[in-house]
Amino acid sequence: MTSRFQMVEYAIAYVGLLFMSGALNTFLAPQAATSAPLVQAMGAALGLYSILGLLAMRNATGRIFGLYWFALIPVVVAAASMGWTDNLSLSFRRSAGLGLSTAFALWLALRFTPKQLLGLVVAMAATVIAASFVVVMAAPSRGIHQAYDLFAEHHAGSWRGLFGHKNDFGRVASFAASLLMIGFVFRVGGPRLRWGTLALVVLAVFMISKSNSSQAILLVATVPASVLVLLSMRTMMPMTRTVVLISILPIVVIGVLSAQLIFEYVLGALGRDATLTGRTEIWEGVILALEGNMALGGGFGAGWEKVRPTIAALTGIDVGHAHNGFLDLAVDIGFVGLALTLTFLFSVGVMAFRSLMRGIQPEISTMALAVVIFSLIGNFAGSFLLLHNSIYWVLTVVAFVQLRDARLGYTPAFTSRRTAAYQSSRWHAA
Repeated sequence: MTSRFQMVEYAIAYVGLLFMSGALNTFLAPQAATSAPLVQAMGAALGLYSILGLLAMRNATGRIFGLYWFALIPVVVAAASMGWTDNLSLSFRRSAGLGLSTAFALWLALRFTPKQLLGLVVAMAATVIAASFVVVMAAPSRGIHQAYDLFAEHHAGSWRGLFGHKNDFGRVASFAASLLMIGFVFRVGGPRLRWGTLALVVLAVFMISKSNSSQAILLVATVPASVLVLLSMRTMMPMTRTVVLISILPIVVIGVLSAQLIFEYVLGALGRDATLTGRTEIWEGVILALEGNMALGGGFGAGWEKVRPTIAALTGIDVGHAHNGFLDLAVDIGFVGLALTLTFLFSVGVMAFRSLMRGIQPEISTMALAVVIFSLIGNFAGSFLLLHNSIYWVLTVVAFVQLRDARLGYTPAFTSRRTAAYQSSRWHAA
């Protein structure tokens, strides 16, 4: 009976991860509309199941509010924004969605071991890549942008796989490639299936090139390479590692400060508009439009409604978001909320790096570093820093909880007593 119940929970976790990736949206709603009733119902069901699962776990509530409270701060800020939003209904739905997604992340982290979780995440990534390829080959009208599409007809010929837009597909595919590479490094699936993950990485890179998404190309070129560099540092002596970090730091700082120029260069090399298709003008307009709302924003999920008319008047461009995750989040919950979210993200990155160098939970540590690097780079031109149904937020919270537990000797619910005793002694010894 227990084994069957565990299999059911594995299935729920797997489907939930697929749902959070956005791969199911086009099947649940036309034009991948995330506000469609079926999408909302599935997100609510997943979150409510997770809450019930957490309530059924011994001392889970105490651990969440006593040990993992830092992960709840962005959720609290998003919920608090209902006090000053101009669209209470929308901010309530988005805040509730973020809360339910966070509950799902907490359930995953407390229910599964790091190796089990990595296996689930790699399975999700493999499904996204393989299924997207099948859709492109078997149903091109669905998997490839067409000239007769109602939206984005100017992207005709670009691959979008399971997703409604090529940029959404390219972003998830590039993230999946990083996860599959991590799965290969940590031998997920055993000797035979392990090489299949490497083949899927190659397929993902090929499909990203066919998506014509410059953002995805940049992400797949930088994130896996960055993760491999960090993995290679595990075998270095502390002094050597310090020298390498000191050598890399100026390059990273220069890269961050010149991120816009890097994007412009990549776009120019791809024959795209070197002004980021008007994004630089939009970014300037957002800063000006935020005057008076910079601290707290206009409400989670509803901030754009407040700044959109001003941006349209200033730039002559009518768009639905800033094409920049940092600015979009500032529009919603202000620079205060943005700073708190980034502080949490950076803290997860620092914790993951320290754990990886010490050999503590290397699977989750590596996945956490991939998510953090992906989020920091990707949000310069994309917008997914803190969404109400995002795989990136879910895995960030999962990593935070499991890395926190690793230092305290806690073990997930599926861990046997013998393994728990061994792990507890190991973590305390570390």
